[in-house]
Amino acid sequence: TRHADAADPYFLYVASNFGSMLALIGYPLVIEPALGLARQSLVWTCGYVVLALLIAACAANAWYYRDATSAAAQPALPGESSSVSWRERAMWMLLAFAPSSLMLGVTQHITSEIAAVPLLWLVPLALYVMTFMNAFARRPPLKLEWAARLQPLLVILLALTWVLNIYLSVFLLHLASFLVIALMCHGELARRRPPAAHLTEFYIWIALGGALGGAFNALAAPLLFDSILEYPLVIALACMLRPAIRPEQSRLNWADFALPAALAASFALLVHFGVHPLRQSGVIVVLYLEAVGIALYLMHPRPVRFGLAVAAVLLATPHLHIADEVLARHRSFFGVHTVLKDKEGGFHVLLHGITVHGAQHLDAARRYEPTTFYHRDGPLGQLFSALGGDGRFRHIAMIGLGTGSAACYREAGREFTFFEIDPLVVQLARDPRWFSFLAGCAPGAQVMTGDGRLSLAGRPDRSYDLIIVDTFSSDSIPVHMITREAVALYFRKLSERGVLMLHITNQYLDLTPILVRIASDMGLATMVPGPRMSLGSEERYTILESHWMAIARNPADLEALASQEGWEKPAARGPDRPWTDDYSNILQALK
Repeated sequence: TRHADAADPYFLYVASNFGSMLALIGYPLVIEPALGLARQSLVWTCGYVVLALLIAACAANAWYYRDATSAAAQPALPGESSSVSWRERAMWMLLAFAPSSLMLGVTQHITSEIAAVPLLWLVPLALYVMTFMNAFARRPPLKLEWAARLQPLLVILLALTWVLNIYLSVFLLHLASFLVIALMCHGELARRRPPAAHLTEFYIWIALGGALGGAFNALAAPLLFDSILEYPLVIALACMLRPAIRPEQSRLNWADFALPAALAASFALLVHFGVHPLRQSGVIVVLYLEAVGIALYLMHPRPVRFGLAVAAVLLATPHLHIADEVLARHRSFFGVHTVLKDKEGGFHVLLHGITVHGAQHLDAARRYEPTTFYHRDGPLGQLFSALGGDGRFRHIAMIGLGTGSAACYREAGREFTFFEIDPLVVQLARDPRWFSFLAGCAPGAQVMTGDGRLSLAGRPDRSYDLIIVDTFSSDSIPVHMITREAVALYFRKLSERGVLMLHITNQYLDLTPILVRIASDMGLATMVPGPRMSLGSEERYTILESHWMAIARNPADLEALASQEGWEKPAARGPDRPWTDDYSNILQALK
């Protein structure tokens, strides 16, 4: 067009990403609390119509103000060429691929390995968008040179503290490293931007790189890796993409591959001989960290050499410093599942990320004792003790299998049906090398694979006396399992005196008021376990504290629970608007 900025319109990326930022923050804070799904769908439909009209107006405006000269005659920016090589197109794609993949990788790492905080995904995504805004601003507040010089220092520090996930400082270091890497990659993209005649092609290549980054994490990585390996691998890739300080440092030589290979071989020897440096005395720990840090620092001026060395350190570290023995690790669409033998050697433990999904004693005398959240002195054990003694719970449905520990509440005349969405969990629970709750306690139990609510909907009405819902671990709350419609479904499947038992343990969310509001709206009775006066075993996985809620049609159906320690009627009434399949507001549940 004849606009004064037609030769360099890239600052408009700032406007488009600012719009993304507003939408990103506005959705969970404004739109979701105010509108149900049906109204959201209507609003988005109208929004797309308006968008199409605006795009048409822009096209008409651009046509009216088009420049009579050929687009190819537009002047190039200083230092730019009017032609684009395939090598440059590949660099555009890689520089977009790395931060896109890292944004997903750091999100999955910090939410599965450090802190399962609700809405935490907002932070990396907001940082990602902000780095685009910074890179394409006319006067970027954060310079590319700063990011390129700071990146290796942060990555070295991150590599040395990779296993220390219990500290807030390490959590912040992951975010800071991601921020600087994204600033560097997007800054380098902005520096490499072509003349405006190639703007559309430039946009397509960076869009393709971003899409491939997402596809690599979401589609390829679960098939290729049994842990979150894509995250350290792309950190290493981003180190290789860093612009060299001097041109000669970007030229490859034999040492760029030989030195990282020697470092990797050193780690392989440590793993082979079972040497764990961080478990040694303080002097050895300091010497080990200094050696690794110095080796990485000496390699950092040459991007490829540094990236390969970072990959060697990050991939080797978990094998060198894990506290418990890893017996099996598998990955599915739903995340990484690990079977551990705890360091005291008394249990096999199933973990989903950092969340315990069950544990079994290795001691033959205690092998079929319910453990973790299902122990006999806990809320589930008290429920069976208080209400199940007269044969009342003959047919039991449990949504969420875990290791199958709850199956050991089976007795004569009592049948279990389990519903589990992840086939991998079923496979691990049935593997006799790791767990034998199902085979030893309820060999005839039926296990149905699929979404628990959808699977339960296909069962006959009033076919269960007790429904246990245990799908509330980590930060990913399956809202469709605790809506008014879901609770109504459960009670259609329950007998007249049937009980619904919900496991709602969560470090960051309080689901009690949400469920109390739904139960009150439906005229149902509720009870929750209150403060405990006694504490049982001190063994690591024998007893884990948990929070549950029992719901029945009549208060009399739960009356016997009052005899158990701590059980009481919940005081909180909950929000004014109950959660439904059309409406939910996770901000209401934050503690």
